Amino acid sequence: MSVYTELNLQDMQDFTKQFDFGNLKSFQGVEAGVENTTYLVSFDRAETVLQIFEEQGFDEIPFFIELNRRLSEDLVPVATPLANRSGDRLFTIKGKPAALFQRIQGSTISPISVEACGQIGEALGKMHAATQRYIDLKRENHRWNQWWEGNVKRVIDLVPEEHRSTLKQQIIRSREFVDVSVSLPQGIIHGDLFCDNALFHDGQLAGIIDFYNACDGCLLFDLAVTINDWCSTPTGVLDADKTTALFSRYHALRPLTAEEIPHWPRATETAAFRFWMLRLVALARKREGGPKAPPHVKDPNDFLVILVARHADPQCDLISA
Repeated sequence: MSVYTELNLQDMQDFTKQFDFGNLKSFQGVEAGVENTTYLVSFDRAETVLQIFEEQGFDEIPFFIELNRRLSEDLVPVATPLANRSGDRLFTIKGKPAALFQRIQGSTISPISVEACGQIGEALGKMHAATQRYIDLKRENHRWNQWWEGNVKRVIDLVPEEHRSTLKQQIIRSREFVDVSVSLPQGIIHGDLFCDNALFHDGQLAGIIDFYNACDGCLLFDLAVTINDWCSTPTGVLDADKTTALFSRYHALRPLTAEEIPHWPRATETAAFRFWMLRLVALARKREGGPKAPPHVKDPNDFLVILVARHADPQCDLISA
């Protein structure tokens, strides 16, 4: 989230007059993130977030809008996409797709508590139980095995020399998981449910945000992505109390099947590997420069540490029915 598309007062008044939320009170650009333009927009009767999509086209955004609309109806805590008087939720601002969302009142939580892990597990379980029914919503996973295998040469020199063999071996191990994952329970996955994509208010989960990596996928993989981020210690191993809290409240709403549990080791490895590769590719893009180069990149080795820990012990005892 950032401000790439500048809007003045007249621009914002022209846009907001189509909604029934009263007069425009104020608006402010959000200087954070690297992908979309974001404004906080206050009306007399509503606090909202305007997002102008800088990367995705008009053909992609309806998926995200409809996903959030349905999740909101199914009582999953997400930002509700707001309609104008005509019922439209997709808009055009300066030639780019845009959407207006209900503003979630809250902030990210730190340090991560056992209770917060339990709440995020419950929300993810509710989300997965719901999205298994959204059989008409489709979006391909663009950052799956073909993507990471295609970027190996681009990033290999950024990998610590002693771990280049780790990357090459993990390509094979993750390919095995990709092959079997299609036979495991599927649905729409968040794909990036990290701590910074959940907002809390007074100790309670207020909402999950940033669904722009959402796609069709393996639910076990999405659970692994979430547990890796919320429950890993600085040494990469899983905190037993946090993992148990997250998994048990997830499992109560979307029970893992007997077929899924044996594949936990490869699922959690692949989740760590994907985000190791994502950060390596971001680092390569920064090195290559250009107008779309990310201004800052998080340390890829955070996920190398997790991957090495999962190789040593996937802690399957914490993921059991």
